[in-house]
Amino acid sequence: MNVLVAKYSGFCPGVVQAEKAIFSMKNKVKKEKIYVLGYLIHNHTYIDFLEKNDIHTIQNPNEAPPGSLLVIRTHGINRQLENALSKNYSLVDLTCPKVKKIQKLIQSYAEKGYYIVITGHMEHPEVQGLVSYASQYRIIGNKDEIERSIQERAEDRDLSVFLVSQTTGYRELFEAAVRAWKEAGASRRWNVEFYDSICPITSFREEEALKNLETVDVTFVVGDKLSSNATRLYDTLLKKDKHTYFISNVEDLAHLDLDFSDLKTAQVVSSSSTPNFVEKQIIAYLESI
Repeated sequence: MNVLVAKYSGFCPGVVQAEKAIFSMKNKVKKEKIYVLGYLIHNHTYIDFLEKNDIHTIQNPNEAPPGSLLVIRTHGINRQLENALSKNYSLVDLTCPKVKKIQKLIQSYAEKGYYIVITGHMEHPEVQGLVSYASQYRIIGNKDEIERSIQERAEDRDLSVFLVSQTTGYRELFEAAVRAWKEAGASRRWNVEFYDSICPITSFREEEALKNLETVDVTFVVGDKLSSNATRLYDTLLKKDKHTYFISNVEDLAHLDLDFSDLKTAQVVSSSSTPNFVEKQIIAYLESI
C-alpha cells in the first residue's frame, strides 16, 4: 500500500524543543531522577517512553523529593503553583513558547483592568494555567456559550475585553467569539481587543490533510484521546470523509475492522503530541500490506 504522510505531521516545534531540552538535561544529570508535573505532552505511549528513560511523570508535586529536578510541562501550570514550587524544587520550565506568550499577554492586559475571555476547554491544563494570569475571566467552551458570556456583562459600562484561544482550540469558535464580542462592544462602546493565539502548525496540518483527502482512499489520524489537537484533527477530517480512523498506535491499526484489499493509498497524519517512532511503526505496517 502507498502511504502519504501529511505535511506538518507529528511533533510541533514546541514539543520538539521540550524533548531536546529534557533529554539534554537527562544526559547531564545522569543518574539523578527527573520529575515532570503532569503529562509533558498528551500521549500515553510517550509518557511510557519517558518512564523507561528514568523521567518520571507525577500528578502531585509531593511525589517528588524536595530539591529535586521538577519539569513544568509544555501546557504550562498555574502561576501561583509555579511560584510555590520554585521555593522547594529546581524548576525547569518547558512551557511551549507560544503558551508562555499568551500567559504574558493575559497578565499584561489583566493588569490594565481588562476582562479576559478564553475560548477552549475549561479542564485543559493549558487553560487552567492561562486563567491564573487573569483577575477577571470567562472561558467559552462552545458556540452556545458566546451570547451567554456577553449577556453576563451586558449592563457594564466602559468595559475593556481581551480575547484569546487555547493554542489547540477550534478556530471557528474563536473567530465566532471575536465577531460576537466586537459587535456587542460596538453598540455598547466597549473596548474589545483580541490576539489570535491558535498554533499555526495545527492549522497548517489540518489544511494539508484536507487537501490530501482527494487523493487517498483512507486516512489514519494518529494521536491520543487525551490530546485536544488530535481529537480536533480527527473531527475535522471525519466531517469531510467518512473513511477516516483515529488510532493511537500500530496495535489499534492492526485490530481495525477494515478491509484493506481495495485500498491503494492511505494518508497518515499525526497530532502535535504523537512521537515519531509511533508514526514510523504505522507507516511500516501499512506499506507491508
